[in-house]
Amino acid sequence: MFSLFLLIIIYIAFISLGLPDSMLGAAWPMMYEELGVPVSYAGFLTLTTCLGTVVSSLLYSPLRKRFRTETITVVSVFLTASALLLYSRISSFLFYFPAAFILGIGAGAVDAGLNTYVAIHYKARAMNFLHAFWGMGTLVGPFLLSYFFAHGISWRMGYVSVGTIQMIVFLLILVTLPLWKKVKDTENAEATGITKDASSNAEVLKIKGVKSALMGFFSYCTMEQTAMLWAATYLVMARGFSEGSAATAAGLLFWGITMGRIISGLIADKLGDNRMIRASHIVISISVILLIVLPDSISSLMLFLLGMGFGPIYPAMLHQTPYYFGRNNASRVMGLEMTSAYISCALMPPLFGIIGRHITMSLMPYWIIFFLIMNICVIELKKKCGRRD
Repeated sequence: MFSLFLLIIIYIAFISLGLPDSMLGAAWPMMYEELGVPVSYAGFLTLTTCLGTVVSSLLYSPLRKRFRTETITVVSVFLTASALLLYSRISSFLFYFPAAFILGIGAGAVDAGLNTYVAIHYKARAMNFLHAFWGMGTLVGPFLLSYFFAHGISWRMGYVSVGTIQMIVFLLILVTLPLWKKVKDTENAEATGITKDASSNAEVLKIKGVKSALMGFFSYCTMEQTAMLWAATYLVMARGFSEGSAATAAGLLFWGITMGRIISGLIADKLGDNRMIRASHIVISISVILLIVLPDSISSLMLFLLGMGFGPIYPAMLHQTPYYFGRNNASRVMGLEMTSAYISCALMPPLFGIIGRHITMSLMPYWIIFFLIMNICVIELKKKCGRRD
């Protein structure tokens, strides 16, 4: 019973992680004009957030030796809530950088810790539902912003609303902290599969298939994060959508990701991670091709389909880590996988923003196709490494 309750708390924490992830992309078509900066500057904020996430994820292991998982979680949620509320108040673009870094710091450690815990101690179904709850968090921002835009309300109120929701989640986790201690030997269970690993990162990188796994996360996150950040701007600048319509349409991308993870959570244990990933590749291919060739009026539906394709890949790749690289190596390999993902999030969406600014935002579907092909290739290479128990 208490183990199930722990999983529910972890799901709630992942809702809070998803809340800020969709905000910037949906709000940016209005933000950059009000702040008086070029459209590509959203990438710099994403870069700063990802740098904070990399720092906190790398610090997770030493933090975990000093603090319990729930303590790290509740502090992280508070930091993200505070950063979102700061976003609503800042008037100078330069002051967004420290707020973005705080936002990343708040997300990284809890992301690494809870993903590793679920990958080792729960089945594929739980991992997919975990990231489905993250997806539910991402749905809130675009929905609120599209409503506010339609009623002439500033994007700042969107950040106030999401920051307030995040603070409520923080309070909920805070008041349930005593119940975490009732979960039988939770911390010792973590140690058996997560922290009991003396291998260095350099040694882990020598394991067959690890480099391919890292490139799998890099290529996937390049696709996902580029679409998440630039979908609304793509629709405004390349397809002629209004800001409000673009925010609504971009929100369908997050609906698709969430639905993809809910559906995969229902069938993942029967279908298996590899088949889920292969099916996702097919859906992404179809949606991007249709996004290119079909009329503008269908673009929002194609973004939903694209999100459906994205949905299962990340949790499936995470859940495969103990299977391919062994339980004793899972913590370090997963830490490196997340670092690769965060580096991708930090570098690649800003790079595409520069390309879109100086060439055209219409290149976004072709960018996704290129990294989809890379993702397919490196995942096939990873599968050749075999299973390690």
